[in-house]
Order: sequence, then C-alpha cells, then structure tokens
Amino acid sequence: YCLLRQELEQILTNGTDEEKEILALTLAALKRRKEKGSAYINEFLGLEGSFQAEDTYQLVVPITPFMMNSLNIVHGGITATLADCTMGTLIKKSLPSGNDVVTAELKVNYIAPGKGKKLISTAKLLSRGKHLCVAECKIENETGRLIAAATGTFFIIHHR
Repeated sequence: YCLLRQELEQILTNGTDEEKEILALTLAALKRRKEKGSAYINEFLGLEGSFQAEDTYQLVVPITPFMMNSLNIVHGGITATLADCTMGTLIKKSLPSGNDVVTAELKVNYIAPGKGKKLISTAKLLSRGKHLCVAECKIENETGRLIAAATGTFFIIHHR
C-alpha cells in the first residue's frame, strides 16, 4: 500500500490534468460500485440506463479520457462492451427474477469514430427463446451520428 500511496501522491502532485481526471473517475466508480453492488465495468464507464419501451433499453455514457484510444476516439473494445452491456441488461431485466444471461455471440459493425460528449446505446429484443435471446443495438453520439451497430446472442441461465 505504501507504493500505491506514493504513486497516487506523485500523480496528484505532478500528474497531467487527464491523469487527475482518470483518478477522479476511478474513485467515483469505486464509490458507486460499493453503493450499488454492480459490476465494476458498469461504474467505470458511468452507465445510466432505462427502458424506452417494453422491448427497448437504453444506456447513456459520457465519453471520458478512460475510453479513448491513441487516435483520441472511443476505443473499439469500449464500444463493443457498451453494446454487450446494453443488450445483456435489456435481456436480463426482461426475464423473470432469478435468471441470468451470458453472451454467447457478439457482432459489432463500426460505422464512424466514437467522438462527442456521450454515447447513447439503444438495444431492442429481436427474439426470446427458452435458452437463447437475440438482440440488436445501435450506438450514437449526442448529435445522432451512428457510431456502431451490433447484434448479440445471449444464453439464459436458469437458477433453481
């Protein structure tokens, strides 16, 4: 812990504004994770979601330095994670209590660079079977520019 404390103090004293912002985002994510008990990735991304219709779920995430690649656009893996989280959350929340889902297949088409202030990810349920569900997802920025389109297949875990 002493080494960690020294490194944190070094960043707070001599770090860039971006490094300090990443630390602030990390602390806020850890606090939200502790309060909500949700997955770390949800809190590190700052996901906020709601149903738009019975079969449509939307997650909104601010674009932060944590998400950027070396080209200063949202990293493709973050975009894929956002699509996966949106579709998975839609399906889990639409199932009876006590069921979980895991991703069986994910396909992402990257259409435009992830730029802007936030990403809006909207998933729609296409099919729900006994063991598998299929959903589609569109990710846009705040101006409505389409960033990515995805489809996913999710396996339902029935807990007894």
